[in-house]
Amino acid sequence: MLSDVFLGKRPSHFHINDFVKAYIISELFLWSAWSFVAPIFAIFVINEIKGASIETAAFAYSVHLVSRVLFELISGRFLYKTGDRKKLLIAVIGIFCLSIAYIGFAFSTSIILLFTFYFILGMGLGIASPAKNAIFSIHLDKNKESTEWGIADASCFIGMALATALGGFFVHQFGFKPLFLLAAIINFLSIIPYALHLWTKK
Repeated sequence: MLSDVFLGKRPSHFHINDFVKAYIISELFLWSAWSFVAPIFAIFVINEIKGASIETAAFAYSVHLVSRVLFELISGRFLYKTGDRKKLLIAVIGIFCLSIAYIGFAFSTSIILLFTFYFILGMGLGIASPAKNAIFSIHLDKNKESTEWGIADASCFIGMALATALGGFFVHQFGFKPLFLLAAIINFLSIIPYALHLWTKK
């Protein structure tokens, strides 16, 4: 089955344009960073946040979702008539907010700080997602849309699977604070493909 998909194809069949490559690499880092943290976040909340419970962890996740919805609506409306360059800059700002949130979690000791940084996390995703997804949709190669979406999703899920397993190992060996700082660094790497794309397209 896989041979039918990959064998006998011309090299041009697998060509992907520069922005689609940047998007896929960026998403790989972004969602890998997320998967370092998300599966074990409730354990962090219960063990490290004073006065917190499993209900606190669930409510904090809801805060992030509500924040994301609000900022996606605002971002989507604001980006209506903006060009690719401005969309990319806004996506970079949103991704940077995610790294700030991860660093904030590393130093959070109270429920208020937990909610604050989860709100920033949702804000970052809400700002970045409409911008980067809009450009990705526009730049998909004709007649390869489903293939490129498949490559993007597959890359993300492979990264997420590895990050989830490594995140559990890492926190067991070194604790939550280094885990969040590592997540912040990996997430920050997701800015680089967009920065390089902006630089080369000047």
